Amino acid sequence: MAEIKIPFNDWSKDKLNKQLKNATSRYKKYGKVGDTFEVNGWKYELEIVVKLPLWFISFYLYKSEGCNSSNGFESIWEEIHPRKGFLPFDEVWYHYFKEIC
Repeated sequence: MAEIKIPFNDWSKDKLNKQLKNATSRYKKYGKVGDTFEVNGWKYELEIVVKLPLWFISFYLYKSEGCNSSNGFESIWEEIHPRKGFLPFDEVWYHYFKEIC
């Protein structure tokens, strides 16, 4: 287990503070199961790290990303990745975590 750093934008930090977000999907793998990270003074531990297609995350896992709908996830993804946009068959690393303190 290691202490890692995962950058979050203000939208994501707000969702974390409200306990509405417990996953983040990235093109880069940021850690492995058991690794911990800190955001806004709260500590989290990775429970699942797996590569998934964006369409799967959008359809099934949007709530864990802090979104209210698939469309909401796709919109925030496009905002974060304006050049590439939302490409449903792109595979990304899904990092699911829990708050530990």
